[in-house]
Amino acid sequence: MIRIVLALTCLLLVSAVVSADDGAEMAVVPAGEFTMGGPGKAIDEDKLEAPEHKLTLPAFLIDKCEVTTALYCRFLNETKQTPDAARGYFGLPQYAPIAYAGGQWQPAKGKERFPMTNVTWPGATAYARWAGKRLPTEAEFEKAARGTDGRKFPWGADFNAGLMRFGQDNIGPVGEKPAGASPYGCLDMAGNAWEWTSSLFRPYPYVATDGREDATNTTDRRVARGGSWTGEPYIATTVYRFRPCPDDAYSFLGFRCAKDAP
Repeated sequence: MIRIVLALTCLLLVSAVVSADDGAEMAVVPAGEFTMGGPGKAIDEDKLEAPEHKLTLPAFLIDKCEVTTALYCRFLNETKQTPDAARGYFGLPQYAPIAYAGGQWQPAKGKERFPMTNVTWPGATAYARWAGKRLPTEAEFEKAARGTDGRKFPWGADFNAGLMRFGQDNIGPVGEKPAGASPYGCLDMAGNAWEWTSSLFRPYPYVATDGREDATNTTDRRVARGGSWTGEPYIATTVYRFRPCPDDAYSFLGFRCAKDAP
């Protein structure tokens, strides 16, 4: 069962559901057209964001917040993962925000609501599968972040460090910057942690059927979106395409989940 919650936010009707699988609140992104990519010509743009193009997506659900360390530990414990079994899910243990002790995975003290970072693409995918979800495509992430009016940041046209977690070591609990929400009520879609998507890095225009959504490809670079607490402001936009290898794991790279609309 899922619970439907409706709220009027910034003059937009934002719909949310609570996932029955992991208890995470999800935003409803309605079907329709949006603008994907950008010109890639300005000094603060990347040519791989181009060309700007129109894309129509069916309705989908996406987590309002990044997956937390507490939720990821729940996944590991319920699937009885040992450190050896879960080795491919993480990077170096000294950078992980969770630890294994007494036969259980636990978040680092005080970081229960921090985003789960230092996680590989297989590690993010495994969680999504357990939760009855999947990773969002980069097209879904971009629409959820920028809406249909082509905004550069989830909140609008201009960079505003006060609306996101940005700056050295400024990672923190998810969802604590509500004024920086996207048009659909998603939080931390700029800053805090980069987020894995399901998409292989391929040139634009985005075409879902051209092989870029091949889940069996375990070697080519995938796309991560949303910027993080570290880096430059211009890479925290709704259109910038970070392209890590699937087994990369960083203290600034996490994920959120999506699923098809019922």
